[in-house]
Amino acid sequence: MFTNLERLSVEVDGRYATSEELDFLKSYFGTFKYRISAYQKIKNNESAIMNQIQENLEKMNPDIFIQGSVNLKSKWHLDTLRVLRYSAMALLIDDPEYLQQRLLIWFSTILQAFKVQALTQLTYKTMTDVIISYLTPEENHLFLPLIELTSNTLCKKRPL
Repeated sequence: MFTNLERLSVEVDGRYATSEELDFLKSYFGTFKYRISAYQKIKNNESAIMNQIQENLEKMNPDIFIQGSVNLKSKWHLDTLRVLRYSAMALLIDDPEYLQQRLLIWFSTILQAFKVQALTQLTYKTMTDVIISYLTPEENHLFLPLIELTSNTLCKKRPL
């Protein structure tokens, strides 16, 4: 939303915007009630969502957070919580670019350095499965593409 507003302000400098240029606003306000509702549900259920993701991952593999002699659980929890919060904000403001630029590009380099792509991929697959039960179909339609963007960005191999 804000990226689109900024782009619009540059493109229409000194003139009125066309109807086509304003379409993103119509779309945003048409989905706003779902965005705010989903945002509030994620915020209010954050702890339960995180616990359920962690439990589901540990059911798949009890040692999933162990890498060599290092337990990554607390780091995983903080990182996953950060992604959930940034994704919720990107949902609210309808700005996947916000998520990409503010978090994902930087974070993907960190995760690659720690060689945790398999855990990362399972985390966001599991997050999708968990989130579905908290949101309505309309809300999921808006939020799940952000989790897909996260998974695609964080699990993509990049040169170090």
